[in-house]
Amino acid sequence: MSLLAHRVPITLLADLLDPCGPASREIYRTEAVADDIRRELLATALGEAAASAAPTGTDFAGQEAAC
Repeated sequence: MSLLAHRVPITLLADLLDPCGPASREIYRTEAVADDIRRELLATALGEAAASAAPTGTDFAGQEAAC
């Protein structure tokens, strides 16, 4: 309890109790992949939004181009 009183994270204490050692590498890999996926999805969404906002074959009056 004194470690908790000194603000040692309970997750660190749980890692130290695990006989196989902390699963820090596995957790990091999982979280890093999730962050990469979030960034990819955001970039894709922003790219799609920019593409849909771009003019597509219209003249200056907003009419569809004749050619």
